[in-house]
Amino acid sequence: MTAVQKSRIGYLPLSPLLDSACDRRRFLRYAAMRDLSVEVVSKWDDHEVIVLSPSADVNHWLDAPSDRILVMDMVDAYLDERIGLRRSLRGLGKWVVGDARRPVFSHLRVLKRLLTRVDAVVCSSEEQAATIAPFNRNVHPVLDFHSELEVGPPIINETPGLNIVWEGQIATLPAIHQVLPALKRLARTIDVRLHLVTSLAAPRYMNRFVIQRTEELVRDWAVETVLHPWGVETLYNVARFCDLAIVPVEMTNPMAVRKPENRMRIFWRLGLPVIASATQAHERALLTAGSRGAVLCSTESDWERSLTVFANRPEVRLEHAKAGQAAALSTYSEESLARRWDDVLRSLPERMA
Repeated sequence: MTAVQKSRIGYLPLSPLLDSACDRRRFLRYAAMRDLSVEVVSKWDDHEVIVLSPSADVNHWLDAPSDRILVMDMVDAYLDERIGLRRSLRGLGKWVVGDARRPVFSHLRVLKRLLTRVDAVVCSSEEQAATIAPFNRNVHPVLDFHSELEVGPPIINETPGLNIVWEGQIATLPAIHQVLPALKRLARTIDVRLHLVTSLAAPRYMNRFVIQRTEELVRDWAVETVLHPWGVETLYNVARFCDLAIVPVEMTNPMAVRKPENRMRIFWRLGLPVIASATQAHERALLTAGSRGAVLCSTESDWERSLTVFANRPEVRLEHAKAGQAAALSTYSEESLARRWDDVLRSLPERMA
């Protein structure tokens, strides 16, 4: 165990209840695996090493003493966020809702300054790491831990029709629009049911304002859609009677395009084959799994072709599910991810006495 691992380690959580995916599936899970003593903190006074979640008030943490070792876990590609009202008002909005102690004219500019200040940055994809690298030379892409999800053996379900599952936040529902035309055409010949495992309602702005209901957002999709309230057990149970999963990505959104292969890995762990958008992360995951065939999509015709093949050939679904799960439990195993966090801590300076 290094001196850093023996030091007093603080963790600034994303959620006060530690119930967010970022809190459950990243540093705290690693700390539990390595039996590290970690305390939840809101300030830097009593800890030598502090891991910051995305909730960190960037302007405030810039003032942390130079002898504090800071690790920033930045799971989203904020450096790639497209120019628009949301990015322009982020610094002001965080102050208005109480996430920041004072307003910031340019949240992105201050974020870049904090990236330069911290001793290490942990991100979630190699694409994000390349964007962060100009601001910090100690960048580590680390995927999420998924041990909270039980492993489901790949099988061919005997249920009639084609049951498809999608999982995610309400804000990412628009990504499914690119798949809807293919689903509608497929539904002319077989029964197609789209299962959405997500929140049934959630605020649209700043995680606090303008509640939107999922049933209203999917009402005009013209595809049989079943809503399931998000939960670890619910996701497992839904996956067990589904035939395949889809992971579409809004390819015009740079933040979405640079996301990692986490959702693909989740469904592989649950025993399902996956059809996904053709992002670099998804291509990398399929190469790791050794999967072949039309499972990455860039156009509506790609989605229709892939869905048709998977609908008509259950043996192909099973082949892809087995290959994906083998990768999820080996190359992407929990221990392999923990070793990446080991590398993060080993890279930190030992400033404490």
